[in-house]
Amino acid sequence: MTVETPSVIRRGCDETPLFIEEVLGPLEQGKVVLDAGCGAGSFQHSRFPWLLVVSVDIKRPDTAGSDTIGPKPVPPNFVVANIEKLPLKASSIDFVVLNYVLEHVTDAEAAVTEASTALKHGGLLYAALPNARSFDDRFYRFAGYFAKYFLLKLRKRLEHQQRFDFLSLNRLFYKKGFRLLSFCECPSGYTWMNDPRVKRFHVSFLKALSFIRNVFKIDLFKGSNYLTLYQYVEMSGMRTVTHICAYCGMQLLKGDGRPSGAWKCPYCGQQNVHC
Repeated sequence: MTVETPSVIRRGCDETPLFIEEVLGPLEQGKVVLDAGCGAGSFQHSRFPWLLVVSVDIKRPDTAGSDTIGPKPVPPNFVVANIEKLPLKASSIDFVVLNYVLEHVTDAEAAVTEASTALKHGGLLYAALPNARSFDDRFYRFAGYFAKYFLLKLRKRLEHQQRFDFLSLNRLFYKKGFRLLSFCECPSGYTWMNDPRVKRFHVSFLKALSFIRNVFKIDLFKGSNYLTLYQYVEMSGMRTVTHICAYCGMQLLKGDGRPSGAWKCPYCGQQNVHC
């Protein structure tokens, strides 16, 4: 049994899967999915009854609902745990979902390490997270600092603990044995403004940003998020270059670091004096 991807999401014959439901639909009976840091669920678990979905978050979700979507039940197979230390067997998961999670954790490397340990060889991992260079993420972080230090909510935890651009994101995953299968840059809907505390400003804010885009040609929606799909291959795809020849430009990897002293390029034979 498979679930059809919503008709608004179209995939060409030459395009690889990326979105959560595109990956979940073809998974076989009994495959295990980890919805990590999911709150009340990163997707509709009930649409995939042939899969075993395990939900993990650091606390049980607020089932009363805090946005326009309304209340959500606590997902079945819900485990209260820190995703930086998952209570799961090694190589027990077929697909991991990290939907806007990594920017919130204290130790992103530990979270990705735990995901790699839980995944089977060849397993897939979906990660969505904000582009730290975007207006959306910078404004979100400004709002957090404003609430904490200007409104004196000093006990408030700043939510976006981690900041990623596309290079640092891939550096993290490639170091842990993943390879990128597909990705997209996703515009922002500023959905975090559905929070009851600022919801009354949401529509006016979006209209203001639309006005800026239409009149001044400055798009503050574009490129706000990264959606990525990785495969766990258990081999690091991150390489390190220690030397560049000043004459032929070839790369060289000498030892574990960058030793000092002159060296001879093995490609062109020129003597390099730089370290």
